[in-house]
Amino acid sequence: MPMLRPWCLLLLWLTSLPASAETLRVVMDRHDYYPHYQVDAEQSATGLGPELLHRFAEHEGYQLSFLPLPIRRVYHQLRADPDIDLAYPDNPDWALPLKQGLPLYYSRHSLPVLDGTLVSSTRLGRGEAAIRLLGLVRGFTPEAWQAQLARGQLQLVEASDLEALIKMLQRGRIDAIYANPEVVRQRLQQMGLAADSVRLDPALPKLVTHFHLSSSQRRDLLERFDHFLDQQPELLPTLQRRYGITE
Repeated sequence: MPMLRPWCLLLLWLTSLPASAETLRVVMDRHDYYPHYQVDAEQSATGLGPELLHRFAEHEGYQLSFLPLPIRRVYHQLRADPDIDLAYPDNPDWALPLKQGLPLYYSRHSLPVLDGTLVSSTRLGRGEAAIRLLGLVRGFTPEAWQAQLARGQLQLVEASDLEALIKMLQRGRIDAIYANPEVVRQRLQQMGLAADSVRLDPALPKLVTHFHLSSSQRRDLLERFDHFLDQQPELLPTLQRRYGITE
């Protein structure tokens, strides 16, 4: 048998190596919304949503690369960059003016998320009439307050993040914050404040919204994501318990 030349041996070795996993590019809201999602300076994503996406990617043999952007730039990026595979979180009812003319597909499965109205513990139970200035993270939509806004009953006060809103609430510059209770609780802990100093008022507007996975290019990925969750019905409840999401 003739001897193989060294370069032939090298070629055989290289072709025997497993192909590197395809990397899926995921554009994500850059806000710190932990325990639901968070992207750090190194673009490493953590929280319930990113872990769910990592579980899906591992199952399908993909790697993930996260691109954090302000909410208003997410849809511009989807429009401008055909190499973006997925967006998270998204919802068919969000940012409709920014989506005009952009074909978007959504996963059937989603993460249910409660958004509600939180007030200082000393102002619980005062009703809607006490809410004149409603704090909101810039780029978010106070869906549960749309009717009151249309009637001119209150004014929105936007800030870049929840920490700024919590400080404004403490100083009496706003009457309430519209956000996710678990996220606010996490931020209070980071700020060294009592977890019950800002509380969800059950009598004020609240709404369960849903975090979907969306794509303008890869409808096939969304179908595989839905199939993945169909096959593992306990995965999402398990992750919710792990991250303390009980609302």
